[in-house]
Amino acid sequence: MAAQKKDDNFMQTSVVPPIGSMLVAEEYIIPQDLDFALEHQKHSKGLIGEILVRIGAVEPNVLEEVLTIQKKLAAR
Repeated sequence: MAAQKKDDNFMQTSVVPPIGSMLVAEEYIIPQDLDFALEHQKHSKGLIGEILVRIGAVEPNVLEEVLTIQKKLAAR
């Protein structure tokens, strides 16, 4: 029973990967695109996904798909 409780605590505190990392991991964007977007974000304060769409690194529908996966991971 104690092991189950420990597993439940781990699942509640697990970190959901950032959207940029997920897009790189799934090979929708290259690391250089993410680096560029992160640098741009420092000045614009925009969302990484929106910046990546704006620069043409990722299609809006792909971003929506990955955001949906990210939300499901966060809900666990």
